[in-house]
Amino acid sequence: MITALNYLCPLSQLPYQLKRSTRRRSLALQVKQGELWVLAPVGLPQLSIEQFICEKQHWVRQHLALSQPKPAPQYLAERRLPWLDTQLQLNTVLDSHNAVSLQGQQLWVQLSRRVKPANRANWQQQLVMQWYQQQAQQWFASRVLYWQTLMQVQATSVSIGDWQRKWGLCTSKGEVSFNWRLLLAPLWVADYVVVHELAHLRYLNHSAQFWQLVAQFYPDYPRVKQWLRAHQHQLVLLAATAQDLEL
Repeated sequence: MITALNYLCPLSQLPYQLKRSTRRRSLALQVKQGELWVLAPVGLPQLSIEQFICEKQHWVRQHLALSQPKPAPQYLAERRLPWLDTQLQLNTVLDSHNAVSLQGQQLWVQLSRRVKPANRANWQQQLVMQWYQQQAQQWFASRVLYWQTLMQVQATSVSIGDWQRKWGLCTSKGEVSFNWRLLLAPLWVADYVVVHELAHLRYLNHSAQFWQLVAQFYPDYPRVKQWLRAHQHQLVLLAATAQDLEL
């Protein structure tokens, strides 16, 4: 393997890292951590490489854009919380105990006065996350009940997970789990994950038959997968700062 070198493609004005290999017989492009990598055979002319990059530049630019780090939203600091297809107004008050309650479109967080001011933002975050997890248990249980009747499958249990990159899980025992963060996404996105995991009750793989079953009940599933790839950075609840909280 030959050490990677930095280049600029004059045909497309795209910078790239070139790595040549004696084992490689064809060109390949990879986008990793916001950089374009070109894997090429030894001896392939530079012009051929740059013509190939130029031909694929639409794909390259699209994936470079997707790979750029995106700032996470500050829902708690801005006091607005996504809730499927709606938004909740967040209100935080000091009280004798910790509690969370929903009144219409208003989510009220009661923070105990015994919590030190420096810790209040983290306590608020934990209380809101726990509330979302409790709501997720109810919401996903109801959606599983709805979809499994239509799909003629049967889950043995429904649970809620707290993962950073995984949206759902189905085991060989028929247990299905869902990421509570999906309640921060549109309803049609969260609902797709239910269909996806329930389809695994029949096909515990990603075979052609599996995707045919998903498409039968959720024909627009490619749009959901694309949405999750583009917006997964938005499905987080970061703690506000003490200054943002100001209690």
